Amino acid sequence: MNQKAFLVGTHRYSFQAGKPAEILGVEFVTPQGLNARACYRVLFEDGREDFVPLAEMHHFEIISEEDVRAGMIPKVVR
Repeated sequence: MNQKAFLVGTHRYSFQAGKPAEILGVEFVTPQGLNARACYRVLFEDGREDFVPLAEMHHFEIISEEDVRAGMIPKVVR
């Protein structure tokens, strides 16, 4: 059985910290004045999209769709 993957920001300054966001894919994003970087493209339950740099993996956890349904959401710890 295939499941969707979700990203949860665990740093208190993460966009919508503690809320699961469905991972839609990986894209290269070039913020103004910076170099391109690989980012997860994510979709939150409220319809907002965001890009989360893969290099900042210490600020988030990836969980399964089953974890989301079971309410096993990582805590915001930083």
